[in-house]
Amino acid sequence: MKIFLKYVKNFNTIVVLFKNKKVISTKKEQDYEILFHENEVIGLNIFNFESDDNFNLEDKRVQKKAEPFIKKYLGDFKFENQFIIAKIVECEKIPDTHLSICKVDTGKETIQIVCGAANARKNLFTTLATLGSWMPDGTQINQGKLKGFDSFGMLCSAKELEIRDEKYNKTGIMEWDVDDSYIGRSIWEVLNEK
Repeated sequence: MKIFLKYVKNFNTIVVLFKNKKVISTKKEQDYEILFHENEVIGLNIFNFESDDNFNLEDKRVQKKAEPFIKKYLGDFKFENQFIIAKIVECEKIPDTHLSICKVDTGKETIQIVCGAANARKNLFTTLATLGSWMPDGTQINQGKLKGFDSFGMLCSAKELEIRDEKYNKTGIMEWDVDDSYIGRSIWEVLNEK
């Protein structure tokens, strides 16, 4: 399942969202707060998580801390990778725009993404936010349409994912120096390897 998890250091809180709906009301429990949209639980704020570490969006340490709280409301679930390494297998400019139509290999299928990055090109290994993924600001990636073309995800820059590694903070979408065996893997796992 794709869940938004973000550690907010200023408040020693892990913010959790299951659904992309407006919070209408909350209910405070001992160590957390339940977020509701009408009668539906859509997320949690988990308090008293103190750390000086910097955490990425899918950090296993944050997932481990949040998992028992989430299970109370979702039952048995599994965290699904949201940001993966993908390969652009075709890239064609859309006339009179800065956009390109990219065919992207996810390791499971080839999907279409409309991308505005100048460095999008055939055979580039880059970062894909899959449908349903949650960006650092809490925005969820949904199927969209740009200039009349369907887009089934988003190719991401390091800046958009709050990755501060100078190696990846170049203009445009992330560029990975990997081979086909990395396609479909979580970017966070690969970042920890490099």
